[in-house]
Amino acid sequence: MSNKRAEKAAIQILKEHNIDTLPIPINELAFKRGLAVKSYDLGENVSGVLVINNGTGFIGYNPSESEVRRRFTVAHELGHYELHKNYANSLFVDKQFKVEFRNEVSSTGEMTDEREANAFAASILMPEKILLDEIKNHHIDLGDDNNIQELAKLFNVSVSAMTFRLINLKLLNQF
Repeated sequence: MSNKRAEKAAIQILKEHNIDTLPIPINELAFKRGLAVKSYDLGENVSGVLVINNGTGFIGYNPSESEVRRRFTVAHELGHYELHKNYANSLFVDKQFKVEFRNEVSSTGEMTDEREANAFAASILMPEKILLDEIKNHHIDLGDDNNIQELAKLFNVSVSAMTFRLINLKLLNQF
C-alpha cells in the first residue's frame, strides 16, 4: 500500500517538472520542491537528515559517502518531505542502510515511513516507465550482471539499488 503511494507521488513530481532524462537531477528537483540541499558532516553512521521547520525544509547529506549513495539519500529525504511533511516541525535522521527486523520500533510507524521514503527514492531515481523503455529499446538481458551494472551507471544509482528496483518491479527474480 505505502509503496504505491510513494510511486504515485514520485511519478507526479517528475510529470510536474517535465523530467524524463537520465540521470534524474535529484538535487535540482529537491530545490524546485522548496528544499535546500547541502553537504554536511553528519558523523560516521548517518547518511542524511531532513529538517522541516514551518513548512520549509533542508536536506543535509554526508559528503563522505559515494555519489550514488548521496543521490539516494537526497531522494529518500525528498520522499520524507513529500510524503510526511504534515509532521510540521520535524527532524528525520537516516542512518546508513541496514536490514531491520521486527522489533519494538516496528509498530511505531517509523519503519513504515522509512520503507515509504525508500520506495519514493527508488521510484524517482529509477522511474518504472523510463526503466522499462531502456530495457526494451536496448534489448537488455537482465540475466547478465554486466547489464544491471550498466543500467545502474545510466541511472547513476548503486547496483544494489538497481537490483532491488528490478526485483520490486518483478523484472528480476529474487535470489
